[in-house]
Amino acid sequence: MNALSTAASGRLRGELARFVLVGVTSVVIDFAVYRGLLALAIAVHPAKTAGYIAGAVFGYFANRSFTFRVGAQWRRRELLSFIAVYLIALAANVVVNSLVLAVLGRGEIALASAFVAATGVSAAMNFVGLKLFVFGAGDAGANAPVQATMATPARADGAARLSLSLVIPCYNEAANLPLLVARLRETFLDDRAEVVLVDNGSTDDSPAVLARLLAGQERIRSVRVEVNQGYGYGILTGLRAARGDVLGWTHADMQTDPQDALRGLALYDQAADQAADPTRLFVKGRRYGRPAADVAFTVGMSVFETVLMSRRMWDINAQPTLFPRAFFERWREPPHDFALDLYAYYQALREGLRVQRFAVRFGERAHGSSHWNVNWQAKLRFIKRTVDFSLRLRQGLQERA
Repeated sequence: MNALSTAASGRLRGELARFVLVGVTSVVIDFAVYRGLLALAIAVHPAKTAGYIAGAVFGYFANRSFTFRVGAQWRRRELLSFIAVYLIALAANVVVNSLVLAVLGRGEIALASAFVAATGVSAAMNFVGLKLFVFGAGDAGANAPVQATMATPARADGAARLSLSLVIPCYNEAANLPLLVARLRETFLDDRAEVVLVDNGSTDDSPAVLARLLAGQERIRSVRVEVNQGYGYGILTGLRAARGDVLGWTHADMQTDPQDALRGLALYDQAADQAADPTRLFVKGRRYGRPAADVAFTVGMSVFETVLMSRRMWDINAQPTLFPRAFFERWREPPHDFALDLYAYYQALREGLRVQRFAVRFGERAHGSSHWNVNWQAKLRFIKRTVDFSLRLRQGLQERA
């Protein structure tokens, strides 16, 4: 009972922390719209209502995917419950705002004080309402972590289970490779699963280390890219060499556990057992345990891509990423850099695949440093490349429409 209480308490603290982060972003949106409309001589109450609604729209998507990590498909009841909770909180927001302004007047300090008080009250009401009545109602199993169980090779009805090929690109990861291979040998016990380690043009001792570590291995093998041509190029090389029915990739740096891919494969087994079509399923991790600055970066990129691509997208670069072989065979001119995650995610949404996310812990690197997430200058270069690709992708879609 104590263990359950501790886990529940930890989960609640995590939800509160994420809710606060989403709330701060929503408040910025709310306040910008509110003061902008006031500057245009719009009356206080309509301006306040418009700002609140703008923040609420962002809050719905961010809280669903990020705060409460809802993995289930959208349902009409959920949206109706959300609207009811936000209308009640909106009424409280407007009332508190009005009461404070009636007491303090209409000066700058009064406006700011009223805004803070109204926002605080409505935020508390929102969290309780979202937790109890919107995202927590009727979906107890939707947010539970997927168990990394080893499925049997065939179902009870005799139909074959899907096999998995996990691609892991490795660029100058010689120091990490012994840990990675040891983890793979320890966890990849399902005989349906293989791992393709891509030596992506490494200039360190990776080729020799891989040759030594993989001697005698049957389900862990490697392919070599002679000259590094990008993160995505290495993954694509591995995908073309893969043999599985389900393909995917993850990182080599041990920040994500490669065993997570087996948890993703279990979702394909569940789909088949529930008479759903596993060839229409796109599976992707959803990271937790990351630094606040990285989470803020993810929120910003997710919002940008959602608006630009007109598809709800969240934590685009989370791993693992898994999908049916037939889906991969339909790709045309995928990017060779870090935009490959965006490309795969967007194509899945565009083709109407059912996207299923599950929580994965994102830890520290065992050795070395990231090849792109080094500092804010590197992040800005990553943003520029991603934005450039996003604009080209959007333009290409418009030209084909």
